[in-house]
Amino acid sequence: MPRRALVERRPWLLLSLATALAHAWFLVSRTPVPGVYFMALEALPLWLLSAYAVLRHKGRDTQLLALMLGLEGLAGALSMIYPGLARTIMMLGWFAGLSLFLSHRTQAPDVNRRIGTAGLFLLTPLLCYFAASRIGAAVPLFYGLALGGLAASAWMSTFAQSRVGVGGVLIVFGGVLQITVPDYLAGEAPQAVLAWAALYIGNLVLATGVTGELRMRAEVQRVDWDDFG
Repeated sequence: MPRRALVERRPWLLLSLATALAHAWFLVSRTPVPGVYFMALEALPLWLLSAYAVLRHKGRDTQLLALMLGLEGLAGALSMIYPGLARTIMMLGWFAGLSLFLSHRTQAPDVNRRIGTAGLFLLTPLLCYFAASRIGAAVPLFYGLALGGLAASAWMSTFAQSRVGVGGVLIVFGGVLQITVPDYLAGEAPQAVLAWAALYIGNLVLATGVTGELRMRAEVQRVDWDDFG
């Protein structure tokens, strides 16, 4: 199984990291990139991460995770051409993630999970509103609610907070920071680089945390079933 994992899964993760580093380098160096290639660099890191997720663990959960990552990648590719459509697609991706985490919510959350969940869900829409007001932009209310709902549900889920919860917080940071960048400066302003990095790293930490946890649970169930048999 380890050799099969190396052949079928890890290259997708390594390719995702490689394309993410290439994209970050072009952003930091401000090297001119033709529009089609720039769109590909926006989408490929998350699309490759999506492929890694569905190969890492089979099932509805990773399908929802892959859908979220795929839609986020598509939204990134379209953000400079159709920003309104890109935000709608991004929200749909976050709703897919929300559906995943709600199916794994903690039944008896401790104080830390309750406070973190409430803070992420209530404060994220406000942060999105003030970030948009700063540049005179209009961001739909559902954008902040979808982003906050994703992060809050990830924090409340049974997955490890140190990975999945923190990943959700990084996605919030990147999503809010991205709003502060005017469309005509997308990909050029320093905060655009930081926003993209936070979004990618957040998704990377979240995706590897979810797939690793699901795989571990499946292994435990398999061992328990073998012992029972």
